[in-house]
Amino acid sequence: MRRGQSLIALAVALAVGGWLLASRPARQPVPSQQPAALRTVTQQPGTVPARLADGTRYTPVFYADATTSVGTVPTTDGSAERLMLWSAGAERELRRIPQARYPQFLGFTVADGMLYWAESTATPEGPYETRLWRAGLTGTTPAASLTADTGAAVFFDSQFDLVVADGRLHWIAAPPDESEQTELRSVALAGGTVTVERFPGRYRWTTWPWLQSADQQGGPLRLVNKATGERRTVTTSSAETASCTPAWCRSLVQTPDGNNLLDVMRPDGSERRRIPGDVNAVTVDVGLVDRFELVTDLDGQKLRLLAYDLRSGALTVLATDVGVVTARGCVVWWSPTPRDPETWYALDLRTLT
Repeated sequence: MRRGQSLIALAVALAVGGWLLASRPARQPVPSQQPAALRTVTQQPGTVPARLADGTRYTPVFYADATTSVGTVPTTDGSAERLMLWSAGAERELRRIPQARYPQFLGFTVADGMLYWAESTATPEGPYETRLWRAGLTGTTPAASLTADTGAAVFFDSQFDLVVADGRLHWIAAPPDESEQTELRSVALAGGTVTVERFPGRYRWTTWPWLQSADQQGGPLRLVNKATGERRTVTTSSAETASCTPAWCRSLVQTPDGNNLLDVMRPDGSERRRIPGDVNAVTVDVGLVDRFELVTDLDGQKLRLLAYDLRSGALTVLATDVGVVTARGCVVWWSPTPRDPETWYALDLRTLT
């Protein structure tokens, strides 16, 4: 893969990742209803120590569930980066890459007891490579490479960056030219030949088999069912930046004084309501487990993590005075301090009542 292609992919990913951070201030959308009163979570989060047995710092990058996580860890001499699996108090090294290769681990997903991810590496001289891997969540079998034929793979920091469906692993890649197209790539779960389909427009995967347009600057947000060909257009004002699944949309407006207004609604515009306060979305994904919007706000000088229930309108405080907050799929995890945390906390959203 040419280095230019990887730069195109990175630029696309950064542009799309910025959807939730900025938009043009203008007329504010009017919510249809107000949510219920604030509640406090009763479930106890799982915990993972921020240091492994050898004293190196563990940073979770994905959770399969509240007690099984994958994280990055430097070697004790700092010469390499390790990808580690933490489960039931046991550590297992999945990959080890020299720091001189600038490793990045991306696009994690889990299906049928198998973990899948992308590994991007480079050197100052090149070449740049993105390769897909898999490993079992249990056992000791070494990780296996599926393919390095990934094209100019694009990652949106979304749970749908890699999708397991129909016996294959699917991802998005930018075309090798400047055309307004998307490459839909896939490979068998055991590896093999990669299939490539050119799809008109710029899209990313959302809830399978739906695609969401990835360039709202070119017009309204569009949803396309790749299996049936069904198309939906999500109507928003010029002030709004939206992201959707086939079930839910989230709309952002930034007011002239810099406050964020987040509305949730159905793709047809119905059931629209506003999440109260000046809040920020935790993840680019909408409606985790088809139920919760995760946001943060400031409670005085402390950052607070909240879950907005799309079904009931209830707003629940999950944690107070948090530092780093991340969510993917069914799990949200956080540290109680932004610097040098001693413990990571994780909550499975499927357990919330």
